[in-house]
Amino acid sequence: MTASGEGARSHGLLLAWVALVGVTTLLAFAVRLLFDVPEDFRYSYWTVLVGIVSSAITLAIVVRIARSGGLRKMLALRRPRSYRRAALLGLAVTLLPLAMIALVPFLDAGEQQGNGVDWDPDRAVPFALNAVILVIVSPVVEELTFRGVGFRLLERYGHGWAIALTALAFALTHGPVGELPVILVVGASLAYLRSRTHSVYPGIVVHALINLSSGAGTLSA
Repeated sequence: MTASGEGARSHGLLLAWVALVGVTTLLAFAVRLLFDVPEDFRYSYWTVLVGIVSSAITLAIVVRIARSGGLRKMLALRRPRSYRRAALLGLAVTLLPLAMIALVPFLDAGEQQGNGVDWDPDRAVPFALNAVILVIVSPVVEELTFRGVGFRLLERYGHGWAIALTALAFALTHGPVGELPVILVVGASLAYLRSRTHSVYPGIVVHALINLSSGAGTLSA
């Protein structure tokens, strides 16, 4: 393939990724504006179904975008260059977002996340299924989407731009306006980790830990 053909293909893939981010953002804000999301949404089988379907569709599109450039290369499915460095950076990247998440109640976003909902053992099954989606499925899909193919398509403009733009896209697709500063920090931290380790795997682990910690905060004794 000629250089011009390669450039056209890359621009086409980037446009497809931007379209995916745009549609996801519109849907996220539409849900917030049109529906009254209950505080106990993590206890709902409907939430499980929506999580599974949306994750499957997103992953299928991401794989389709990345396939033409080679999945391992486009999605950064490779070992970190240094496990020690990845562990140290991962620890630092985990602590900063967690500190920011502690500010969520002060940003009036606590109700949107279901904070303070009492534990209900009678609905433990849907809660457990939602926990699997929150802690395992979502981190994998979102890291492949933003720090995988998104970062790869944007890094030709420089790692700084790739970090900033994937962080912004990540924040916008999560919907609540009040949480944007927090999610921007989380997205930028994960993108920085991706840029330094050259792998998507550390980000998946850190993302899972962040979701686990924030999810635990949605319950009250």
